[in-house]
Amino acid sequence: MKTRDYAGYLLLLSVWGTGCGSTSPAPSTEPEDTTDTSELRYEPCDASQRVGQFTVELGADYTAVQGRVFSGVVPAQVRQVEAQEGECRLLRGRTLFCEPTCGASQTCGEGGVCIPYPTARNVGSVRFQGLKTELSLTPNSGRFYSSGASTLPHPGFDEGARIQLVASGAEVEAFTLRAQGVSALSVPEGPITLERGKPVTVSWTPSAAPGAARVHILVDLAHHGGIAASLECDGVADTGSFTLPSGLISRLLDVGVAGFPKLTLSRRSADSAATSAGCVELLVLSQVDRELLIPGLVSCSDDEDCPEGKTCRPDLTCQ
Repeated sequence: MKTRDYAGYLLLLSVWGTGCGSTSPAPSTEPEDTTDTSELRYEPCDASQRVGQFTVELGADYTAVQGRVFSGVVPAQVRQVEAQEGECRLLRGRTLFCEPTCGASQTCGEGGVCIPYPTARNVGSVRFQGLKTELSLTPNSGRFYSSGASTLPHPGFDEGARIQLVASGAEVEAFTLRAQGVSALSVPEGPITLERGKPVTVSWTPSAAPGAARVHILVDLAHHGGIAASLECDGVADTGSFTLPSGLISRLLDVGVAGFPKLTLSRRSADSAATSAGCVELLVLSQVDRELLIPGLVSCSDDEDCPEGKTCRPDLTCQ
């Protein structure tokens, strides 16, 4: 069986939270206290309002910073909530219909009305405080902010550090976001089995000092085709284990499965601010992917991966 690369962090991953924070005051030029995190809260944007996201990611052998802010939300990318149990929600993609068809620079909005397709915005220089090396970023030609591969030491921050993002403002007004440094997430090796009607307990090594950090769990069964749907649990306490509800698992499996399903865990802290464009968030995170095993599913990259008499379909399943 050939392996498949699951690496990469989607900037506009459908992350949900408790809402968007209030508008931040103009950035201060005074040095900030990078030790007191007692007032920090876990406050990511709601997906229906999120127009931008900056991430400070603690990888296995790197620390990377990146982000982008858009002029609005793409309505079709906001999934609808089909069911909810506790911290977990079953989300499903929506199909919006506009007649006549929207033009090349438009997208279909709510109520069948075409709207301008959101474009990236310049938010000025973006300065990060609380990292082991103070970092100041300017956007590239695509208005994308990135630290590059070797800008920061690794790890680029200490657990519990107060990390502050200060955007000076340009096409979007100035804003400030604050989050907490997290420890590297450690998850047992090996795949996780997902079966209809059975709860699944996910385990990890808990943080000794979680503070404002929480755990986010994403179950994605259709990343490579099929109907867009996911099971997401957010704001989970960093206790070392969490059980995914059997009812939501069954409903997600009923939607359909494509090849190479996976479960993604991330330990993260989050802050958000309301801007004239919409909600912008900062995530400081450590993330781990694990393969999902589903009885009867054989994933494939080509026909050679399939049992005799089966072929590899466009959704990367053997049939």
